[in-house]
Amino acid sequence: MRLAPRIEVPSTVNGDMRDSDLDKTSHRDELARGWSGSSNLLSSVIAGLLIGLGIDALLGTAPVFVVALILVAAVGGFYRTRAEASDEIDAQAREAIRIRDGL
Repeated sequence: MRLAPRIEVPSTVNGDMRDSDLDKTSHRDELARGWSGSSNLLSSVIAGLLIGLGIDALLGTAPVFVVALILVAAVGGFYRTRAEASDEIDAQAREAIRIRDGL
C-alpha cells in the first residue's frame, strides 16, 4: 500500500512560526508581488493592443491607434506597478521603525 505524499504545513511554537517557515512565507509573498506587478503591466499592454486594434478596424486606419494605445498602456502599467511597490516599501519602512522603537 502506497501512502500519499506528506504535505508540509508551517509548524508553530507557542503560536509563532519558526524562522525557516517565515523565510518560506516571505519568499512566497515576494513571488506573489512580482507576479502581480508583471501581470498588471502585461494586462495593460494587452488591453491597449486590443482597444487599438478595434479603433483601427473601425476607422480603417494604419496601426496608429495600436501603437499609441500600447505606449499609453505601458506607461500606465509602469505607473501602477511603481505605485504598488512604493506602498509596499512605505509599509516595510513603517514596520522597521515600529520594531526599532520597540512599539
